[in-house]
Amino acid sequence: MTINKAKTIYRLIKIIHLVISILTILIIGAVYTIQKNQPISANQNLLIFEFIIPVIVILSFTFSHYLSKRKLSNISKQMTLNEKLLVFKKVKITQWGSLFGSIILSIISFLISSQQNLLLYSMMLGVMILYYRPLKNRVGEDLDLTSEELELLTS
Repeated sequence: MTINKAKTIYRLIKIIHLVISILTILIIGAVYTIQKNQPISANQNLLIFEFIIPVIVILSFTFSHYLSKRKLSNISKQMTLNEKLLVFKKVKITQWGSLFGSIILSIISFLISSQQNLLLYSMMLGVMILYYRPLKNRVGEDLDLTSEELELLTS
């Protein structure tokens, strides 16, 4: 039962990441297609978005990364693998949610101001979401798992 539960939790983490990645690609692709079919002239009065959005993105991701590291450091060796994976799932959802929210913010700002850099920012954030995928080795490093526990994730 424990083996199946750990594997199920790990699979759920991977599915959540896949859904967020696909949503990101679809949203950015739809906005790019709409913009390409109906070119909008950039509003020079709204250049401030190009400066504010990256600052908000950096602050948001730094804060979520800090919270994640703090939660991961609270994991004790006595916790079961399932409990560790549930904490890891919460941590990853926090990080991916921060990035996804930043993507939505930059896309909305792009739609308001038509500044091409804002769409580029959202694409770069999409790549960051792909980079922070839940690899088995990364899960092992973050949770300080033994080799037996790592094998339980995929067996």
